[in-house]
Amino acid sequence: MGAPSAGLFSSGTQSSSLSAGAPGRFMLVGSTGSGHIAVYGVSRDGALTKVAGSPFAADAGFSVVVSPDGKRAYVTSLSKKWVKGFAIGTNGALSAIPGAVAQYDAAVLGVAFSPDGTRLYATVGGQTSGTMNSIAVAQDGTLAKIGQPATIPGTSYMSLPVVSTDGRTVYASNFNSSNVTPYRTAADGSLTQLSEPVPTGNGPALPNVTPDGRFLYTTNEQGNNISGFAIAADGTLTPTPGSPYKSGNLPHGGAVTPDSKRMYLPEAGSNKISGYSIADDGSLTPLAGSPYPGPANTMPGRVVLSPDARRLFDVDVLALSLTTKVHSFAIDPVDGSLARTSHPATDTGIFFADGPTSVITPNQGPVAKINTLYSGGRTGVFTASGSTDSDGSVVRYEWNFGDGATATTTGPEITHTFAQAGSRTVTVTVVDDEGCSDDRIFNGQVVSCNGGTKAAASTVVNLD
Repeated sequence: MGAPSAGLFSSGTQSSSLSAGAPGRFMLVGSTGSGHIAVYGVSRDGALTKVAGSPFAADAGFSVVVSPDGKRAYVTSLSKKWVKGFAIGTNGALSAIPGAVAQYDAAVLGVAFSPDGTRLYATVGGQTSGTMNSIAVAQDGTLAKIGQPATIPGTSYMSLPVVSTDGRTVYASNFNSSNVTPYRTAADGSLTQLSEPVPTGNGPALPNVTPDGRFLYTTNEQGNNISGFAIAADGTLTPTPGSPYKSGNLPHGGAVTPDSKRMYLPEAGSNKISGYSIADDGSLTPLAGSPYPGPANTMPGRVVLSPDARRLFDVDVLALSLTTKVHSFAIDPVDGSLARTSHPATDTGIFFADGPTSVITPNQGPVAKINTLYSGGRTGVFTASGSTDSDGSVVRYEWNFGDGATATTTGPEITHTFAQAGSRTVTVTVVDDEGCSDDRIFNGQVVSCNGGTKAAASTVVNLD
């Protein structure tokens, strides 16, 4: 299958599972100012519900990421100089994980997961220079520093990491020197610089990688533009046609849709949100109606997409109310334009949510199960009604009958007549109601769809 599509609904039979211990959908918003993390339950229509005990004390700094299974969060600290892990309870409450601390001798600014969730990459700042570092993540969530760190060239105490979708290359954006540096990752966690730093616009703030792995973008806070780069097979970067692309004032942390066709970014200085279409060559074109107005008296600092890309959440970096609020927008499925939802702004109770500090726990992919209900002659009846989705429902079934024939249904049962006798392997791949299936969707820092091989199941039928 290709990348999941957004907004898959079915009028046929659905199968769902909300088993005990299944992860909920939560939004985490970290505070660079107070060091707390606010946690909210997220409904499909974009409504936010405060988790009991939120905001949680976490000594949070500039970055917050969540594991692919949605059960752990890791935060960086400027003052404590560490990366620290927290368990995310089934009710959304945060609790520190014993042994989940990676300590450094300077402020830790950024952190990003590898696509498979087994490593974290952290940028550590110094007085004039910084380093890129590898951290192993054990199954119990504990952390261990591994490999040799790599120096980030130039004046680089303000840098943030992103990871390629194949996990082989890590990139460090350098706010001070206005460039991006690529590094090759090794099995032992060591990092080797791939090329000289690649120039960006002035003051690259927060980088993004498209989920299809083809492009990297930086929002250039001091240049009021966006730099685009094509990612080569070896991880090196080449500017996309027309780069850099104009934006509004003080562009901050953007988000790319799961299909890699659109990008949204907040303009803190303009109080607007810009949307762009991503062409096949990586060039950017403003969407219809872009830029879209933000809420009055706010400075949009971060936008986060729901896993199905139906909702966009705008997180204040600053506001006249002082505390950070979250505002929700509906995304038009046809032209990508934004419209405010009817939900009121949510006051997180935290202050100054700067940097990549906001994230939504990933959609967990469905699990397929197939059975043969009947086979006689050359006809078989197959069911995937036992398929489950821990945080939603199964809405689509993609069948491959092993004889060259395929079919797609919204119900779990199908009848097929084979052209010839013999043994055939019949496979079903299931898709959930947020478009997640057998692909893992990764944006360079976290996974939004934790799909995988469990979304497909096979059975063998012998035909007379």
